[in-house]
Amino acid sequence: MKDIVSGIQKAIVERNFPASSHLFDRARKNNQIADVAKLLKVDYDPYPQHTLELRDHVTYYLGMWDVYFAVQISSTNMLGLLTDDVRGDVQVFMIDFVKRLLDQRDSRFNQFYASVETISRGQYAVVLPQILTLRSEELENCIIYYKRGSVPLYCTVNLLQTYYGQRIVSALSNDEIFESVVSEKTFSVIAESLQSAGLDVSKMLVGVDPGEWEDIVCKVGRIESHHEDAKELRTLHRVHAARSEIFLESFRKQAAALDTILNAKTQLCNDVLMVVASDSEHDMRLRALKGLGDNGDSNTLEFLSSMLNDGEPAVRNVVARAISTLASHSKWSSIGQKVPQGNLKVPSLDMSKINRILTTLIAKGMPIAMIEDTLIAVTTQGGRNAVDILTRLLAKPDVSIKKAVIKSSRLLKRDAAASIIRTALKDESPEIVAMAEEELNSRWPDEVWK
Repeated sequence: MKDIVSGIQKAIVERNFPASSHLFDRARKNNQIADVAKLLKVDYDPYPQHTLELRDHVTYYLGMWDVYFAVQISSTNMLGLLTDDVRGDVQVFMIDFVKRLLDQRDSRFNQFYASVETISRGQYAVVLPQILTLRSEELENCIIYYKRGSVPLYCTVNLLQTYYGQRIVSALSNDEIFESVVSEKTFSVIAESLQSAGLDVSKMLVGVDPGEWEDIVCKVGRIESHHEDAKELRTLHRVHAARSEIFLESFRKQAAALDTILNAKTQLCNDVLMVVASDSEHDMRLRALKGLGDNGDSNTLEFLSSMLNDGEPAVRNVVARAISTLASHSKWSSIGQKVPQGNLKVPSLDMSKINRILTTLIAKGMPIAMIEDTLIAVTTQGGRNAVDILTRLLAKPDVSIKKAVIKSSRLLKRDAAASIIRTALKDESPEIVAMAEEELNSRWPDEVWK
């Protein structure tokens, strides 16, 4: 068994994903996967600087690339789920496992970290109806406690623990940390935003007597934690935050975010590094290019090759060194292979369920952000059903829904999107016609439509 563990460790160092998957599979077939997981945990836990290298390989093996951040379970504990009675394809098992987590509202699946657009493209599209329904129901059923008395206070913890509630509050606070207990004046701003999104705030409010207030605040603020996974999950959360923070205006925050990403040594942030490296105005551009050389794959090799003709000599020099670094890695690793998305053949997104969710959201007058996310799921899947759904929605009287339809059509192929824009150009609302004309000029600038 130790030869399997050492082989996995070697594959991780060499970034050889097929090799590590082969060894994980061998351990599972020998009923040794639990023991292998324990040995890997012993080897990796003592290091003060925790990386996500092992998580990359476990996630690749289990086909969980699209829910990499959302599953709040450490790498070794994910392997530990593959007990002796787990038969068949491990990727199918993990999809079913994630479905159960969502059904049970288990905190080990954090839907805040689930990207609708990313999930729609892969094998986890089958769980999208559950995620979208959960996001809708949790906001509808959200309870906001307030302290009765001459100076009322409001506890926003429950609201902040809902996906769309957090988005609304974050927009109001410019993404700064928001207090969990706020004054009546501050809450009135939140309430106004919730009401403008179509929510009845009065139904969310529950009054609490002053003598019970502290107990209630402490109770709702208590968040379940999984201590044995803490070290890896802390790194996971920091990296997830860094993916956004690297685009903030603050130089200090950009530098700290890049340090976090590079220290984690994960393949999942190469997309962010490529965006930064493409931006001639970004202060972290040269460091991002170097990072791609240190931690890239064939995708990044192709990207770096395209940067060799950049107008800045400093950029060309860093790119040349980065390519040289990747080339040297390719002699002993599988760097020439892309880290693929899951390729398992599973049922695709159930469009009838998504259509029902859309109908319910619209009928209840739920926030347009919910409708936009659902439309992302529809358009990412594409096909005739997507066009039909979007065309029907253009017949709705609500201008905000029509705007969401036009916006989401950008994810469709040009031929499919064309029929949506043609319909929108005939809309009775001048605002919708103007938006459709902008799309026409943007996506079909050289074509004449009759």
